[in-house]
Amino acid sequence: MGPIVWTVGIILGIAIIVGAMWLGWNRRRRRQVSIPPAPELPEHLSEPSFAVDDAHYVATSVTGNALNRIAVRPLAYRGRAVIEVHPSGVAIGVTGERPFFIPSDAITLVARTQATIDRAVEPNGLIAVQWNIGPEHSVETFIRVVNPSARAELLEAITNISDLSNATREEHK
Repeated sequence: MGPIVWTVGIILGIAIIVGAMWLGWNRRRRRQVSIPPAPELPEHLSEPSFAVDDAHYVATSVTGNALNRIAVRPLAYRGRAVIEVHPSGVAIGVTGERPFFIPSDAITLVARTQATIDRAVEPNGLIAVQWNIGPEHSVETFIRVVNPSARAELLEAITNISDLSNATREEHK
């Protein structure tokens, strides 16, 4: 009888933890109902000036609060991604989600960083793109490209289309 009681107790404990996580995620989604969905890809998107298909979409969070992950799809879940830089913006296709678009005129900062929610890498191993998702919402999207030369090229390509100064290339705190 002892092992059965322990097994039931463990299963019950796991169910409580999973239930609390589900409730927390749904509460976060309700709090973020005012955040508009990420823009869809424009209909007549030109050829990309740079593309990388071996990337990871890490997270999008509220600007200045890396622990406040955006729970609005397609920004909610991390995954492997294809990233294309076009003259009009950045197209990000995360596996299992609809692709989204960051218009070049919405980008306010492009920087290198080391950490965000649940991800820490080598110094300057992440690219942070700060952008305005709506008139009242500034967010930061974090991208991981493992290959250092491709990461540098992606950073340069995004910086070039966003018409930002060289100061935006500094390390993001």
